[in-house]
Amino acid sequence: MKKAIIISTLLIFAFHGIGFSQTWVATTYNVSFKIKNAGITVSGKFTGLKSTLMFNPDKLATSSLKASVEATNIKTGIDKRDEDLQAEKYFNTDKYKLIEVASTKLYKKGAQYAGIFNVTIKGVTKQVEIPFDFKETGNEATFTGSFPLNRRDFGVGGRTLTMSDDLTVNIMVTAKK
Repeated sequence: MKKAIIISTLLIFAFHGIGFSQTWVATTYNVSFKIKNAGITVSGKFTGLKSTLMFNPDKLATSSLKASVEATNIKTGIDKRDEDLQAEKYFNTDKYKLIEVASTKLYKKGAQYAGIFNVTIKGVTKQVEIPFDFKETGNEATFTGSFPLNRRDFGVGGRTLTMSDDLTVNIMVTAKK
């Protein structure tokens, strides 16, 4: 019995040194995008964010960030356009319900953080580097990031002369411990 207590105590001290990431629960968020269409910048956003945020800036090796939105929750301010974007040519929401991001590696990049994320849209997964800021104040933190995507990499929208291939995605999440 004494031997088991000593081993347990040693294991606790051993694992205490490894350190784990903190769990953050999203309280508010904004997931938005901008793309040029016929020379005009079109803005939109997604609602219904679901996330798992395990992040400690001092323990990046054990940190991970995952999030998803339902593609049907796209809002551009024009109902007809939102409906068109859910069709097969664009997000094909009957078949592909979620847009997902999941970190595979997080690291420090200058004054910011960054990560390699698997981004999955319309059943296609691509690795994308996403730089982000992390600001912690007490039990609250904000994650903010902006990154480019090529819509055609994910089979969204087909070939067109009027819509840009490139768009910018902006993410802001406020979370609590």
